[in-house]
Amino acid sequence: MTPPRLLLITDDTAARRHGRGVVATLARALDGLHLADVDAVAVVVRAKHLDTDALAARCRAVREVARPTGCRVFVHGHPALVGPLDLDGCHLPDGVAPRMARLHLPPGACLGVSAHPRHPADRCAFADDDGVDYATWSPIFAPASKADDRPPLGLAALAGHHTPVLALGGVDATHAAACVAAGARGVAVLGGVMGAARPDVALRALLQALAIPWRARRAQRAEAA
Repeated sequence: MTPPRLLLITDDTAARRHGRGVVATLARALDGLHLADVDAVAVVVRAKHLDTDALAARCRAVREVARPTGCRVFVHGHPALVGPLDLDGCHLPDGVAPRMARLHLPPGACLGVSAHPRHPADRCAFADDDGVDYATWSPIFAPASKADDRPPLGLAALAGHHTPVLALGGVDATHAAACVAAGARGVAVLGGVMGAARPDVALRALLQALAIPWRARRAQRAEAA
């Protein structure tokens, strides 16, 4: 399955810095946007504090906002929700066995994992039968959205991977192209969009940096919580 080039990870804390909920922040970020490449951008619904029913409701709300723009929607850590909710994939936390998770996914669903290497020389090399389509590789730079005592891996850590990697950690539009040039499939962002005062401006800057084509569509702003 085709890995995204830009992964938007939701975060309640980052969104609330500007008095918004996650769905409202995504609505602002995606307002007026239509992506020419439906595989290019995916939103990961990540909400560890929600129970399964509340998470499913969040996924449905995000799906309604994201799908008309061409964004795929993934859920974090719950592969069994992908089929029933008509989602596009699942992103697993570090340490979860991807081969077992793949068994819960419908055909064509994308499967990603979080990876936190201990050394810049470590490389991502899942076996083909693990069913992993991509991994987030972090932290490449010092994260801006949360404290992290792990030293940044740097751009050199993005080269030579068997499994496609997305650069995560302190990545914004000024770094995105350099991450791809260094060997990443693309980038993943959390606070860079969810915590931005203007999430629409932040997202468009990332799309431009990654050369992801888009066009304007009629604005359909949603103010959901």
